[in-house]
Amino acid sequence: MTVRKLTLSAAATTTVLLLCGTILGATSATAAGPAPATTTATTTATTTATAPATTATVATTTAAATTTGAPEASAAPGVPTTLAPPADGSTSEATVVRPAQGSAPATTTGAPALALSSYDPKAGAAVLAPAGTEAAEAASAGTQSAAVAAAVQPGRLIDSPPTPAAPHGALVAVTGVQPAADGTVAVTTRPATLPELLGATSADLHSAISPAAFEVKPWISGLQVTGDLGPTSGSGTVSGGLGLSADATVPLPGGSSARLSGSVELHPAVDFSYRGGLGAIDPQQARIGFTLGAHADWHVSAALAGSTGPVRIALASYSASPVVMVGVLPVVINLAFTLYADISADGTVTLDAEQAYDGTWGVHSDYVKGPGWTTTTDPGTSTVSPLRLDLRGSATAKAGLLAEASVALYDTVGVKASIEPYLRVAVNGSVLLDATHPEPVVNGTIGLYGGLDINGALMARLVILGTPVLEQDLPFLAFHREWPITSWSAGQSPAPLVNWTTLSAGLIDDNQSAFLRTRPDWDPSALKASCPDGTRLLGLAHGSDNGLCADVTRANLWSADHGYLVDHGGTYVTTDWAPGYAKAQCPAGSFVNGYSRNGRTLGVLCARSAAPLGTASRTLWFDAGDNRPAVAGGGDFAYGFTKGQCADDEFVAGVAYGQPWWQLWAARPYALLCQKLA
Repeated sequence: MTVRKLTLSAAATTTVLLLCGTILGATSATAAGPAPATTTATTTATTTATAPATTATVATTTAAATTTGAPEASAAPGVPTTLAPPADGSTSEATVVRPAQGSAPATTTGAPALALSSYDPKAGAAVLAPAGTEAAEAASAGTQSAAVAAAVQPGRLIDSPPTPAAPHGALVAVTGVQPAADGTVAVTTRPATLPELLGATSADLHSAISPAAFEVKPWISGLQVTGDLGPTSGSGTVSGGLGLSADATVPLPGGSSARLSGSVELHPAVDFSYRGGLGAIDPQQARIGFTLGAHADWHVSAALAGSTGPVRIALASYSASPVVMVGVLPVVINLAFTLYADISADGTVTLDAEQAYDGTWGVHSDYVKGPGWTTTTDPGTSTVSPLRLDLRGSATAKAGLLAEASVALYDTVGVKASIEPYLRVAVNGSVLLDATHPEPVVNGTIGLYGGLDINGALMARLVILGTPVLEQDLPFLAFHREWPITSWSAGQSPAPLVNWTTLSAGLIDDNQSAFLRTRPDWDPSALKASCPDGTRLLGLAHGSDNGLCADVTRANLWSADHGYLVDHGGTYVTTDWAPGYAKAQCPAGSFVNGYSRNGRTLGVLCARSAAPLGTASRTLWFDAGDNRPAVAGGGDFAYGFTKGQCADDEFVAGVAYGQPWWQLWAARPYALLCQKLA
């Protein structure tokens, strides 16, 4: 079991949320796993993939303890940290405080009960009005106005939980004050930071979020929202649950439709910790994150024809603004996610599948002064129990439940991200698996694959922690893993199946070639990926380290002696097919079967062809948008990134690369040299 980490410098920093998806598909599949695993599906089998479990207790480990080479923070005084009960937001009082000084956190001023009655974050303008019982005493405005003016002064901080005027809460510093006769006070403000509020305070919390705190918006008819409003506490006990039950028919491209039914139950919890430093510049350490438990009993049936591409059907959107109380100081965390049913197919297939699913995921982002942010993904555990499977046709189909999410501190978005465990089925014939057929009834060839996709972007506008960054989203390296589960073959297969494989070398090597795994490292010190034996590279993604392999049109193209070489510097370039860009290219008679990246340099693995190759070639640019065949097999192999993919009767002969302005530390592909097979 491994934990995936991405480290960013403090100049490219943000917080993170990564939320869950639930598997939707055909049969026994591991929904999460850092490495391929193989299991055999039966009607009674249960398949479990295990990874580091997320904690459900109050955190006690600092971010430095999990970050290699991180400096130790100076000891900071701990204060009680709890999750405030859900509020209706109508009477939430703002806290007016003096900014943190030295090691002490901000201190209250004794201001009358006030709330933000209006707030314009762009203009920095706000109006504070009497709140609670003091609102009824506004008649004695002279005394009230004097008390407000004494407490609300330039340099003070206003820390407001969510209100109708500030739905995401607000943390601002007062720059100007204009009291009014009615007891209100107009202020001009600038954004404040957590170090100004918390100083050298030490705070830790891992706590369940009450279902009552969430606002849920259904997106399809026939969807019912339920909530188990069990007790929750700051101890991290997840006893409440958010539920969805569905029974609906939704349209698909080409005039077809899908039937969705079943239930999903979610158990969310939030992570927050902070270790302040001396001064109001930035903290020594910080953490923000999210864990989610999920259970689903899900049924999907659909008739899919042609290449649908990914079809995302929005089921429901969730939003909550839990308030973390650090002593008497509120810190607002805003969570939002949308749950989708994700269905795609390349070919014609009739799908009818039912399964039970249980899983837990956790993601957090740790900040340490100096090294910056480290984003850590905990794939957790997943268990899928197949209940029923009926597949007929000739296609590759994928089904999953995808969650797209964001997390923010106050109104400063930190991360947008998605996670999707899925099942992919390659079928040429039919298979029937249910309670009345203990053994699968198969006619043809069936292959089942489990997978996990994690994608997203670090948002560059997170200045709430005093770490200014560029005003541009920074995509992070995606995580993708797909592994075979089982396959069946019986009777007459109408035609050979096409194998599509997604590669991902963003965090670790992804050598799918069984032959190369027996050989010395073909590009030492570089992150690398190679296609499964019998396939060739057909596509790459700009902005990530994902690739696509297939044996479409021609399988087993590699010569029997498995001859290969690696090129980085364009030794074999004969014409400048991508002016202005560095190139890695294979010699005549070879095709690209893998790729590598060593910082600002890309390399290609050139496999010698077993048959003569064509010479007709073209340059395929894909930095400004997807450039793929109209009917593109393999699905969306790098969600959120632009992709280039050669035609089914071509191979990749070379890669042109450079450094995007927002990723100057990493070479990225901009164009492919696509060449005819014959």
